[in-house]
Amino acid sequence: MMGIPGGGQRPVVPLPERDPAALRAAVAKLNVAALAKFESDWTAATARARDEYSLMPARYFVEHWWTWVAVERWPSLAARLRECERIVAEAVDRDARRAAAAEIGEILRRAESATA
Repeated sequence: MMGIPGGGQRPVVPLPERDPAALRAAVAKLNVAALAKFESDWTAATARARDEYSLMPARYFVEHWWTWVAVERWPSLAARLRECERIVAEAVDRDARRAAAAEIGEILRRAESATA
C-alpha cells in the first residue's frame, strides 16, 4: 500500500482549513479545471441545506472537498488513487478489485492524517 510520498517530497499546497473559501483557493491552485465542479457542488449543497433546513449538505460538501484537496496536493498519491479507482471500475479479477478498494481507503486515511 502506498502512503504519503516520502523522499523529501512536499505537498503542492498546505492543507487548508475546512471552510469553503479556503478550499476554493486550494482547488484553484491544484486544478483550475476542477473549480467548475467545486462551484456546482457548492451551489447544490447550499440549495439543499436551505431546502432541508439542515447544515448536513454543507458539511458533507466541505468534508468531500477537503478530502479531495488532501489527496490532490500529493500528485503521486492522486495518480495512484485514480489508478485504484480504475481497477475497481474495470478489473475482472475480484481480488484485484478488493485490493484496489482497500488501497483507496488507505490512501484517503493517510492523506487526511497528513497535516504537513
